[in-house]
Amino acid sequence: MIRFWVDLIILLLGYGAAALLFFRIPFLPRKEAEQAMRLSVIIPARNEEQTLPLLLDDLLHQQFIPHEIIVVNDESTDETEAVAHTYDVRVLCTGSKPAGWVGKSWACQTGAEAATGDSFVFLDADVRLSPDGLGRIAAVHAAHGVVSVQPYHATQRWFEQCALIFNLVQIGANGSALPRPVNLGLFGPVIALSRADYFAIGGHAGVKAAVVEDMALAESLRRAHIPFRVFMGDAGVRFRMYPDGFVPLWQGFTKNLATGAAKTPIGLFLLVTLFIASITSAQLNLIETLLIGSPRVLLYAVLYAVWIVALFFLTRRIGKFRPLAVLLYPLPLFVFFAVFVNSVAIRLLRRKVLWKGRAIELER
Repeated sequence: MIRFWVDLIILLLGYGAAALLFFRIPFLPRKEAEQAMRLSVIIPARNEEQTLPLLLDDLLHQQFIPHEIIVVNDESTDETEAVAHTYDVRVLCTGSKPAGWVGKSWACQTGAEAATGDSFVFLDADVRLSPDGLGRIAAVHAAHGVVSVQPYHATQRWFEQCALIFNLVQIGANGSALPRPVNLGLFGPVIALSRADYFAIGGHAGVKAAVVEDMALAESLRRAHIPFRVFMGDAGVRFRMYPDGFVPLWQGFTKNLATGAAKTPIGLFLLVTLFIASITSAQLNLIETLLIGSPRVLLYAVLYAVWIVALFFLTRRIGKFRPLAVLLYPLPLFVFFAVFVNSVAIRLLRRKVLWKGRAIELER
């Protein structure tokens, strides 16, 4: 009986935690910026021969015309540099990164130092933009200073459904959708800021060793008392996070998950933990009561159904996830737990994770 009440309390607290974590998701406004802004678009690219042409095509058809587009080839081993040269953009090569630098930060710093615009927009190569996308990013930058956007996750293949729980945790753990937003970090795929603010915090040089550079940049901004805002994208600012297969998805989330968890404030961490514990408890108790024929099976079926409805509502706002993936959310949840355990083990054993052909040591 005690276990029943503990489980029920965890389940109910989880509903409350979700209501707080996703109270008001800050979506990117649809207002576009005036053309007067001199905006340098900087794209760090490592082994992006497939995704880079899609983004460059989008950028060359924007209603808001950027001052310049800079592609920084980060020691790619594929045709990324050759592909970039087929477009009317500026192409830079980083060469061998200096000791102590993470590749993406070195590429971003290289691009920023070469840029001539008054403001910078850093875009990951897998981002996609509708014709008004860049203008909307520029508009919120003009209105709020430093801004970042988590793109809408436009999944296509079955293994991409595994990102369902990760995406929710990433948004919830950032605290940006709380009733009183805390904005723990930036979102790495889209960051816009002025040249002055960028170099005031030392640029990416100040976070050169950080694996999760977006959170490290946010810490630098806070130390410099420079405010920032974060937004959630829609179909106009979207991406496919890991289109090349399950292994890159596993490696990418392994790289980010445990490091991010270690930097999450205790109150926010508790809310996320209650959310995860609740969705886990609902499905485990439903399975158990079904197997033993318990009269409580109806109760847990209702509680599980409530989570299904809630996850349908939440996931359709942050990405294109299949109804079956939501209905069978224990499968993406299992992948989430497996990646988290693997990430923690790698940190404790001081091992490295492979990411885009590089061995990266996770932060302590």
